[in-house]
Formats: sequence, C-alpha cells, structure tokens
Amino acid sequence: MSVKRTKKSSPPPSSRSKSSDTAATSSNRISKGTISAIVVILALSYDNIRLRYQASNAESANRNLSSNEDEIKLRYKTWEEAPASYEEFDHDNDPSVCRLPIVTVEEWEKNRMWEGESPVIVKNVTDGWKALQHWSKEELLRRYPDVVVGMGSSKELGQTGPDQAGKALTRTTIYDYVVNWMHSSNKYVFDRNLRLPDGGFLEDCHPYPMPTRMYEEDPDALFESGMPENLMWKDHLALTIGHDTQGLTFHRHNAAWNTVVFGAKRWILYDAERIANITRLKTMTRDIRNPIQLDTANWIRKLYNKDDRKHEIRNYGHDCVQRAGEMMYVPRGWAHMVLNIGDTVAVVSERGLDGVN
Repeated sequence: MSVKRTKKSSPPPSSRSKSSDTAATSSNRISKGTISAIVVILALSYDNIRLRYQASNAESANRNLSSNEDEIKLRYKTWEEAPASYEEFDHDNDPSVCRLPIVTVEEWEKNRMWEGESPVIVKNVTDGWKALQHWSKEELLRRYPDVVVGMGSSKELGQTGPDQAGKALTRTTIYDYVVNWMHSSNKYVFDRNLRLPDGGFLEDCHPYPMPTRMYEEDPDALFESGMPENLMWKDHLALTIGHDTQGLTFHRHNAAWNTVVFGAKRWILYDAERIANITRLKTMTRDIRNPIQLDTANWIRKLYNKDDRKHEIRNYGHDCVQRAGEMMYVPRGWAHMVLNIGDTVAVVSERGLDGVN
C-alpha cells in the first residue's frame, strides 16, 4: 500500500518578504531610537557632569581660599589693625609747627598752587577713588597679587633713592610682600620705576590730582609745556607700602605729589635754599660726632631736638602729619624725610610737575 506524502505548505514569497522587511524596519527603528536616547542621556550627563565640575571647582576654590587664608595667617587682617605709633610721632599740625597751607582740591586747582615754590597739603584728594575699596588689604591681595614691585630697606632707599637703588631693590609681588615680608622685615615697597598695569591701579586713582589730570585729558599739554621728555608724565604712578615707623631718610628729587590712601605719614621738610650749604645739610641730616645715617624714626628720637635742628625746621622748614585722603606736594629740590604712622599705602607721581606753566 502506498502512502501519499503531503508537502508542507510555505507562505507565499511575497508574504515572507513582507514579514522580513517589517522585522528589519522594526530593528532599525529600535536601533535609531536607542542611539537617540543614548545621545540625549550623554548630553544630559555631560551637562550634569559639567555643572558638577564647575560647582566642584568653585567649592575647591573656596576651600583653597579658606586654606590659603589659614595658610597665610595674616598678622593683621586690615591696614588699620596693625600697630601705629600715634602717641610717639603724631601731632595736630599746629601752624607754628607745620607752617604749611592745608587747602581744598578746589583751592589747589583754582590757584594753580603746583606752580609755587613751597610745599602744600591738599585735603580730600581721594574722594571718589576706587582705591578706597580696591586697596583694602584683602581686596588688594585678591585683585593685584601678581603685580611686581621693588622692595628695599628704608635706609638703602633713602641713601640711594628708589631710582638708583639698583641691586638694593629686590623684585617681588604685592602678595609676597604683604604676606611674607611686610611685618617680618625692614623691607619697604617704594619703586618709582613701577609701571602699574592698565585696568588696575591707574583707574583706581581717578580723578588724578592736577596737573597730572591735565595730561590725561589733554596729552598735547605735555609737549606744549616744553619740559624734557624724561620728565613728562606717561601713565606713571608709584605705589608705596610700608609698616609703622618705616619711611625714607632725607633725600631730594624733582617736584612730586604723594597721596595717602590708608594710614598716615609724618614729614620733615627742609628749605631747598638752606640745604644748598653742604655743611648745613650734613649737620642737619647726621650727627657729626657719629656720622651714621639714622632711619627716620631714630632721627626724630635722637637728633631732632639737638644742635638747633628743631630751630632750623621750625623756621626754615616744616614738620607736618599727612592723613589718609590728603596729598603732600613737594617742590623740586626740597629735602624731606618721611615716617609711616601705622601700615601706610600711598601713591606717588614725580613726572610732569617741574616747569609747568
């Protein structure tokens, strides 16, 4: 008996092809969807990582700042907290002692007092200066830590002058000086060759005192003045920073203004004509029996009241205290010594003042 074999039926070719295409399309759709999802997840993850990284950096920076503050261990957090020898060196600028006009900015400008031959104190010069905020101790270190300055002992700078001190000046930064040197050495920042960076110190000292401001507003005035180019003002200011009782001994230079931002300074000024006599100059500045040049504090302590020096200063010179916000103008050739009372920060210009008409 023969058995009839039955052939298994298969789906028609068209049906098989359609099923295969549907599976492939579905597979492609899943693949593309998965990729899109992965891209979105990666993007979100990246943003999340980036934000967490930034937050971590900020937190790290804050930790570093706190760590640095702990590491720095500033002896005095502000300029004002540092020791100040007001009891020993301050006085009230009695007219018989100071003997200088103390004028307003308006009087200084209206009477063009920089054209005179006598020193002048000008009040409220720093009104409106950003330096009042930007040069507080912590803010100064935050804004301008890497500004390079020259530092040296007050005695060296007084004997040679900051311009000629040469190797006596050690190059450092504001941060390094304030943190590591200011209250642990006799080093004093006073570098007349310092050119302060744009976008920083210069803008902090606006409006400049006259006649310096005139040169900024009218550059042609420099050339019309007829003064030699090396005496012209060209965005040139010097920064001085020092602790209590520091300062330069007797010295002379071109006409200059010195404006105190924080602290105070005691000035002993001596008439340019009187010191033309070299013997008198030596007698005034040193003890001829022991001709070692004393620093300013010890000159006041040990020599001021001896050998007619006080008589000379009270009759042919000036003994004044300059307060924060005030400017001292010193004409060309006047001998002077300066003493910081407390931590003192000041800005100085010696350019463009001689021969101004």
